[in-house]
Formats: sequence, structure tokens, C-alpha cells
Amino acid sequence: MRFVSGMLAGFVVWWAAFYAIGGIILLIIPGFPEAGRIAVDENDWSHFTTVMLLPLIAMYFVINPLAGWLTVFISKNRHLVWATMAPLFLYAAHSHLIRLWDNLPNWYNVAVVVLIPPLMYLGSRLAKLEPSAEQT
Repeated sequence: MRFVSGMLAGFVVWWAAFYAIGGIILLIIPGFPEAGRIAVDENDWSHFTTVMLLPLIAMYFVINPLAGWLTVFISKNRHLVWATMAPLFLYAAHSHLIRLWDNLPNWYNVAVVVLIPPLMYLGSRLAKLEPSAEQT
């Protein structure tokens, strides 16, 4: 049960942090709400500037390690970070390398996808395990 709980918690915290931090970014970056509205309503992503996208990249440096850490903290198994990571990575790859590739800068699309595995793994390594529970 701990394994499933850890994976589910890591997955849920990733999305919760994504929307929470994204909501904060929405409130503090000028022009972000309007660019988001245009992107959703008109499928025109050209209004997102580099200044708007950089805080989103920074957000991934928080949510990915957090999800990796929580997965291992709850499950007590470092290997389960890969099971939590896989659906997030596949979703991001599909979204950014296929659906949004022509809509957002390539550097942004690649960064979102490429950052998931190493940062989640880093988070998993930060979780303290009892010596007897070490699953590396």
C-alpha cells in the first residue's frame, strides 16, 4: 500500500504544485493572464514572451524534485520515482514535443520535457531512508 500511496502522492503533488505555482506566476507576471487567455481561446501562443516562460521553467526546478522526494518519502523505495515520473514525462513529451512544438519556442518545449527525469531523480535522492530501507 505504501508503494501505491507514494506514487500517487508524488503524482498529485506535482500537479497541485504546478497549478499553485502557475497561479502565482499568473498573478505576478504582467501580461501573463492576457497571453494565457489568447492561447486558450484563440490557440495563439505567440503572446508568451521569454520573460513569461522563464518563471515557468524555474517552476519545474521546484515541482519535479518535490514530486520525486515525496514519492520516496512515502513509499520508502527510491525505484518508485521512475513509476511516478513515467506518466508525467510521457504527458509532457506529448504536450510539448508534439502538440505545442510549433506554438512555443523550441528551447522551452525541450526544457520542460528534459528537466523532468533528472530533477525528479534528484528529489528522490534527497529523501532520507533508514539504512535497512535503502532501495538503491
